[in-house]
Amino acid sequence: MASASAYPLELCRATGSRTLGGETAQLHEATLAFEPATLNLLFGPRHCGKNVLLRLLGLLETPLSGEVCVLGRSTAGWSEADRTEVRSRHFGFVFESPFLLPSFNVVENVAMPYFKLTGEAPDKAREQTDRALSFVGMQECAEAAVESLSLEAQWRVSLARALVTSPLALFVENIDHTLRDDALIHFLELLSAVRRVYNCCVVVSATARDLSAFCTRAVELEAGHIIHDWQPGGLLS
Repeated sequence: MASASAYPLELCRATGSRTLGGETAQLHEATLAFEPATLNLLFGPRHCGKNVLLRLLGLLETPLSGEVCVLGRSTAGWSEADRTEVRSRHFGFVFESPFLLPSFNVVENVAMPYFKLTGEAPDKAREQTDRALSFVGMQECAEAAVESLSLEAQWRVSLARALVTSPLALFVENIDHTLRDDALIHFLELLSAVRRVYNCCVVVSATARDLSAFCTRAVELEAGHIIHDWQPGGLLS
C-alpha cells in the first residue's frame, strides 16, 4: 500500500484466528479502513470474529494472511519489537478487565505508560496524567487505591491510562460484557468525546447491535465474516 494514507488503520484481505477457553474465533479476508476522529463499533455474537479483528488492528495478533497497515505502512514482516514500539507510542487499550496495578494508586497507574514512553520529569508527567484523569472525571480520586473503586471507575482509570500518551487509535474490548445501563451509556459518551478531543480513531467491540446508535460507524460480523458495514448517524455522531 502507499506510504501516505488518509487512514490511520487499514486491513487488506486479513485473515486471523484466536482460541480462548477452548473455543476458536476466526476472521476471513477482512478489508476495512478506519478514519481519524471516528467511533467504530465491531459487534456480533460470541466468537463471531470481532475481537480477532480488534486485536489484528491493535497489532496484538498477526494475520494468517493479508496485511494490516498503520499510517499507510504495511506491518508485514515487522518484528515483535517493532509492533511493541508502535503499540506503545500510537495505541491505547481498554480491556474487558481493567488490569490496574493494585500496589499503585490511581495517578501512578495512569502515569506509568507516560513515564515509560517519554522519560519526562515528574511535574510534566503529572500535568499529562491530571489532564487525562480530568477528562474521564476521575481527578478527585487521583490518590485513591484502585481496589477501592467501583468497576465503572476502574474502567475510567483504565481509559485515562490509555489516553495519557495521546494515542492515534484507542481499542476498547467487550464494552457491554462488563458495563451495563447508565454506566455503559456514560462510557460511550466519554468515547464519543475521545474521538473529538483527541482526534482519535476509537474501535470498540461489543455484542449488542443497539449500541450502534452511539457510533459513527458500525461493522457487524457473523461466523468470521463482515455482513454489514454502515454509518448510523446516531445520538453522539
